[in-house]
Amino acid sequence: MSINTILIFGISVCLLVLVFFSVVFYFWKANIRSEHDYQIPMKFPQDVEEQRHGQARVNTNWRVLMETPAGAVAAEIRNISLGGAFICCRNPLRVGEVFRMTIIGPDRELVRATAEVVWSNANAPLGKVIDRGMGVRFIKMSDRYIQLVRRISHENH
Repeated sequence: MSINTILIFGISVCLLVLVFFSVVFYFWKANIRSEHDYQIPMKFPQDVEEQRHGQARVNTNWRVLMETPAGAVAAEIRNISLGGAFICCRNPLRVGEVFRMTIIGPDRELVRATAEVVWSNANAPLGKVIDRGMGVRFIKMSDRYIQLVRRISHENH
């Protein structure tokens, strides 16, 4: 065997191994998607909703201004509880991202809070998403926020 034949054989084997691992990686990655990648917001009966979140949710259409590394982003809170909210927005933040926000509540009352993104439907196909957005868990909130959500919750139940 000449050196050229050995070289060509070695390169061929390397390419085959590369193709093999590329295919394995492709299928492996497709099977380990995060549970948050395709979570789609659904409407549940109130008792199921409370069990799922641990808190009563109230449907809203409050404006919110999120402070992100990319700058201020305007969005809308579609439902809210003492523990968290669903924020409807074009470009949801990444799961695990913590951010500050100013909620514009009833009567244009401004309420500050800090939240963490716990799920997002950013990667779900458009045809399967009712509202593009993310679920957040509140980390820090003002006393006024707690009073406001409790009042709204009692008015709606």
